[in-house]
Amino acid sequence: MLIDPQGKLVLHHRKINELDIALDVYCVGDRLAVVDTPLGKVGLSICADNFSDSLAIGHVLARMGAQLILSPCAWAVPVDHDNVREPYGQLWLDSYIEFARLYDATIVGVSNVGPMTSGPWAGRKCIGCSLAVGPQGRVLLQGPYGEHAEALLTVETTVREPIARGSQVAAALAQRGYSGP
Repeated sequence: MLIDPQGKLVLHHRKINELDIALDVYCVGDRLAVVDTPLGKVGLSICADNFSDSLAIGHVLARMGAQLILSPCAWAVPVDHDNVREPYGQLWLDSYIEFARLYDATIVGVSNVGPMTSGPWAGRKCIGCSLAVGPQGRVLLQGPYGEHAEALLTVETTVREPIARGSQVAAALAQRGYSGP
């Protein structure tokens, strides 16, 4: 949910790319929306909505005019995950960088920290690693890793005008090397 400074609900989103293990727990969302704010036009997505194989959700939000996408996440790993041997986060970096590069948009994913004690992810740990990527695919911020890596992070970015509007978006994307649908 996105709540304005007066406490009014201005936008809500229900995750669309729901993970198989959570289908019995959550309903799959059925709509996308953006809202004008003092920060620019904002869209919401949730966690796996931003996997590289589901970036269509981000594409639609951008085509709706989103200049900033906010994405709450619960980035969880097995309790024995070794971040030195297998650094966490490349999946997110690849997806966020590609999206931000194509649209000159900013995408911010924030994750909680701590152990998961119940539900389908019980026995895993949320490990932070919040991430912000801005226009031209530039990494603006990467949060610390670890189940105890609690941190309050801030990032500054300047939202940019959409790269194009309507049917002109396809041509703008092609100029940036995009060959998808």
